[in-house]
Amino acid sequence: MRLWNVDAPESFRPRCDAELVAGPKAKERLVQLLRRERVQIDRQRQDRYRRTLARVRADDRDVGETLIAEGPALPGRDGREAWEERRRHWCG
Repeated sequence: MRLWNVDAPESFRPRCDAELVAGPKAKERLVQLLRRERVQIDRQRQDRYRRTLARVRADDRDVGETLIAEGPALPGRDGREAWEERRRHWCG
């Protein structure tokens, strides 16, 4: 499963050393957010790799929006331009 409209740094195949550090930090923050009393998963659709894309709320707080607002993630977008933006954001 992936968060709907969220792009986080890669943990398994980072493109640079900075992303290698940022990936686990983003995952750690995600785990903190999910350690709430109530977690809701609203499935949206599947991506091209057949992963479920879902909006996730923890105690009525959108987890994806929180990650984006706090900085460990970017808004998810498709396309070459979005890929370049992500690379610049995490790798400089």
